Amino acid sequence: MENQSTPPVDADDAQTAESQPVEPGKGAGPVHAEASAVAEPARTSRVGRWVLILLATLVVGFGAAFFALYLPAGQELRQVKGDLTAAQEKLTTAESDLDKTTSDLNAATAELKAARYNRALARVEANVAYARLALVTRDLLTARQEVSAAAGNMTALLPLIEDQETAKALEDRMTGIQTAIDTDSAKALDELRTLSENLLRLESR
Repeated sequence: MENQSTPPVDADDAQTAESQPVEPGKGAGPVHAEASAVAEPARTSRVGRWVLILLATLVVGFGAAFFALYLPAGQELRQVKGDLTAAQEKLTTAESDLDKTTSDLNAATAELKAARYNRALARVEANVAYARLALVTRDLLTARQEVSAAAGNMTALLPLIEDQETAKALEDRMTGIQTAIDTDSAKALDELRTLSENLLRLESR
């Protein structure tokens, strides 16, 4: 049995075996599967790298935008808020100063008006006193001059008198004195005395 030879292969069978086509997916199947398995991780690796690059670009862009836009904008906002606070404080101070100045101005205006009133009243009183003295001493020329001066100062006094009836009464009396000084010195003296009393009452108002 050890010396048995291999049975001869028929030539027709060998040609048949060589001529049979190889079915797809059988003989070449394992080779294509291994190639696909190697290519798939390579594609996944490339996609991952691009995703990382994109994420890195986004992070860098966000950081650049933050430092270039948002950070300066935040600093500018704080600066504007500080300036606004300072401006509001200045406005409050200015309004307070204005109120005080207005109050002082009103007080000064009232004082100025009172000073003008007292000056005009004092001038008329002085003219009336000199006119009465001149009539008593029978100095008609001086009396007429003082009455004329009193009439001029009365014109400045009347607008400063708040009571219009009082102002009208003084004006009428002054007109009567100007008429009487040339025609009836006694009547003029009497009217001057009454006018002097009227002027004294104005001092207490």
